[in-house]
Amino acid sequence: ALLQFAESSPMPFINGIKAARQRVVACDDEDRAAFLRKRGFSKGETMKIIDTVLNEEGHPPTSIFDFVQGVTRIARDKQHQDVRLEMEGKAKKLLDLAY
Repeated sequence: ALLQFAESSPMPFINGIKAARQRVVACDDEDRAAFLRKRGFSKGETMKIIDTVLNEEGHPPTSIFDFVQGVTRIARDKQHQDVRLEMEGKAKKLLDLAY
């Protein structure tokens, strides 16, 4: 399995990231909040994710990639592993929307 991984092409991963960057899902604050809330994020998590992207990326989240960046950044601050994994699982589901 490791050999197969080592010899595999990174293109599916790269193409997935490109698709996530190109897929715009929110144009205003209402869209941003609705996008995250519909996907199981609490009101507090939603605001924290949006604020994190704004502060760290310098713009409000609009693409799937932006939201994934925000979610994974918030997950890193979670003290308990099970909570981190749950957040990262939600980020993966967002990334899957790009395909």
